[in-house]
Amino acid sequence: MAIGVKLVNKEEASPEVKQIFEQIEKQMGFVPPTMQAMANKPEYLKLFLQKSQVAMGPGKIDSKTKLFVALTVSILNNCEMCITAYTKKLKEAGVTDEEIVELLSVIDLMSGLNHFNNGLMIKPTE
Repeated sequence: MAIGVKLVNKEEASPEVKQIFEQIEKQMGFVPPTMQAMANKPEYLKLFLQKSQVAMGPGKIDSKTKLFVALTVSILNNCEMCITAYTKKLKEAGVTDEEIVELLSVIDLMSGLNHFNNGLMIKPTE
């Protein structure tokens, strides 16, 4: 549930938003609350979906790597909604528990190293 804004549901959505929601449902099986909140400003929802297609669609980086990056950023930003979604997508892509734990071990290692270097103000030498 969103705090401070109404989540737009399909029944009360404008015809334009209903059409967008149908596309989202076709792709994801449901309309996430995040997108229901964005629907209060349909132009922003459309822009977000376009950005998502460009960033997460076919490119030089394979889709599994993009999902690992998305999960990593979601973990670092403590976004429960996205952690849940990207973990599910990775599992659907065939990623194992061992791979997810390995990813978390890298996040743990690098986060600790970053905090160590930042705490001591260690700067690059080159």
